[in-house]
Amino acid sequence: MTATADALRDLHTLHQRAKAVRDRLESGPKTLAARQAALAVRQADLDKARKALQDARLGISKNEHALQASQAKIDDLKVKLNLVKKNEEYKALQNQIAHDKAAMGKYEDHVLHGYETVEAQAAELAKLEAEVKQFAQEVEKLRTDLETQAVSQKAQLAEIEATITSAEDSVPVDQREQYRRNVRQRGADALAAVEGGACVGCYTSVTTQMLNELINRDAITFCKSCGRLLYLAEDEAENSRASGNPKGKAKR
Repeated sequence: MTATADALRDLHTLHQRAKAVRDRLESGPKTLAARQAALAVRQADLDKARKALQDARLGISKNEHALQASQAKIDDLKVKLNLVKKNEEYKALQNQIAHDKAAMGKYEDHVLHGYETVEAQAAELAKLEAEVKQFAQEVEKLRTDLETQAVSQKAQLAEIEATITSAEDSVPVDQREQYRRNVRQRGADALAAVEGGACVGCYTSVTTQMLNELINRDAITFCKSCGRLLYLAEDEAENSRASGNPKGKAKR
């Protein structure tokens, strides 16, 4: 295995490690934002449930007031009933009392149904409040955990990037700009192994001359198709060395 292949392979690994850390740094806030959005939805549902319970209680109060008003009206009509002298007026008052009693029956039903509704809604609200509270605690724990992890990840990334800078010395100065353009465009995919006679990045076959360059370390080689900086895959390098002629030409 050639020193250049080792160096480029290590450099590629470093870029991949840096990408993995960056991905974790980026995914953390996205995950948190998604959980916070889910929490906001649950809190909105909780607010709706509280408003529904409040409205149900208000409905009971209105029906109870209407019930009391109907009872007061009936009591007043009963007093008048004892005072009237004409039969027509007496019957009219009796009809009105019967009508108001029927209305009272409806109000009583509404009140009874209202209490049943309030009881069910209160139980559901308590359950929902407990769930939202627990979920909010989970989101807060996620936030603090991500903040703690981010500190460690940023330190790890800084260390890897410093190692990358040092490892880039393996790229000749006159070809370093081309390599860096690849890094800016492709990030961790700026380098690619050659395996089975093809660039693993784009699966385009390399020429015999390019393969010889990789085996013999004659020059730094870029893929003519995708532009990635190439290095010989570890198995390929081992096979070349096992052939007993690491400096020999590639088989045609």
